[in-house]
Amino acid sequence: MQTRKQKLALVISMLAAFALGMATVSGCAFFTEEKIAATASAVLETAYVAGGASMVEQKIDQMVTDGKITAEQATLLKAAAQKSYEDLQRTLRDKGLADVEVSVTK
Repeated sequence: MQTRKQKLALVISMLAAFALGMATVSGCAFFTEEKIAATASAVLETAYVAGGASMVEQKIDQMVTDGKITAEQATLLKAAAQKSYEDLQRTLRDKGLADVEVSVTK
């Protein structure tokens, strides 16, 4: 299912997102909406590239295996998850100052 490296990358991404959220909530004037959007976009991209996308697909496939949804519903659900991710990234990048390129080595 998930390798140890994927789990570690996901946990690190979640911790980075949590730290960003805590720093933002603390009222630090250093963060502007543009910087927050660019950082959130980068964190989301890192989690996605590090295995988040495959984990979502695996969970959906497991739901098919368990008989909770049909294969057709799984296809629609995967497409909806991908579209939601792309729409969120587009919104964050529109608010951000620049495009952030992220790469994860495996």
